[in-house]
Amino acid sequence: MAKLFGKNYSKKELLDKMGNIGTLAGVRTIEYQDGFARGLRAYEVVCGDIRFTAYIDKCLDIGEYYYKGIPLHYHARPGVMNGSWFYDGENAPRSIMCGMLFTCGLTNVGPIQQLPDGKTLPQHGFIRNTPAEHCGARCYWEGDDYFIELTGTMRESSLFGTNLVLRRTITCKLGENAIHIHDEIENESSTENVPLTVMYHCNAGFPLLDADSRLVINPEKTGERDEIARIGRRQESPLVFGEPVVGYDEQVFYNVLRADAAGMCHATMVNPGRRLSLTVSYSKKELPNLIHWKCKDAGNYVTGIEPSNCYPEGLARERAGGTLRLLAAHELVENELCLSVCDGEAAMAYLK
Repeated sequence: MAKLFGKNYSKKELLDKMGNIGTLAGVRTIEYQDGFARGLRAYEVVCGDIRFTAYIDKCLDIGEYYYKGIPLHYHARPGVMNGSWFYDGENAPRSIMCGMLFTCGLTNVGPIQQLPDGKTLPQHGFIRNTPAEHCGARCYWEGDDYFIELTGTMRESSLFGTNLVLRRTITCKLGENAIHIHDEIENESSTENVPLTVMYHCNAGFPLLDADSRLVINPEKTGERDEIARIGRRQESPLVFGEPVVGYDEQVFYNVLRADAAGMCHATMVNPGRRLSLTVSYSKKELPNLIHWKCKDAGNYVTGIEPSNCYPEGLARERAGGTLRLLAAHELVENELCLSVCDGEAAMAYLK
């Protein structure tokens, strides 16, 4: 049953009260017409109190994410962009637009990489700019529960190179206020030991992120990427934020979280003033790390909650450190991710 407006409704009760269930929950395909986004196709989903967009032409990543009209996501200054605006090297920030989630990988996470054969891997990889094929959307009932499902396949491949395939399914249920993402990543080649690096770059922005917001995690251990983060951690907890600061140097922290009985880890951004929270949950089996990007720079006021199978330091560092995930020929891995939101006492309970 769907819990809406403080009451549980059966399928019959909902359909008796409206002409079309699309009033409360549904999906439509849109195409942007203006600016950098012109030509970008996306699914626009409404599901009770939540609304979000999934970019068909950019890895089926989640761009906007609203709860009761409140934005939870962060878009960088360039805003929404189609896939033709792709830069690398020192110009990479011109085409990293953030959004609620963008997928980094599949063969590089971190700075641009120069390979021994002279080829390069772009900052945060190719997959974030890869359009989906075999994509689709459907809405359906299972008893008294109403679901919306999006699917798409992205391929990172080249002649005489890798052939990695990402199959993504996004599901939400009316009344649940959560986006579930199931990814299958397969090495569809007969080549052994193919590198796989993947990071789910989830970006919380204002007004969810504000001066009194706090990140709630249950870490086994926490480390710092560099001296900037070490100094920052000595000055204040990485889990608190404060007001924007002009010229703030971004800080990055490396966490390993404790998993629950189901093998899932949870990181929750709580805004006590708004009594609002966003939880990023993920399967620890293939995503052992939680990267935390803390940026209080004025105009770039954002925090990244980033489940990952690697560190954002590039393929070469990952290989040298002995932490590089390698896929056997035709090996397949599965990742689970959930972006759930709540308010009121349920949100405040995370701080107890």
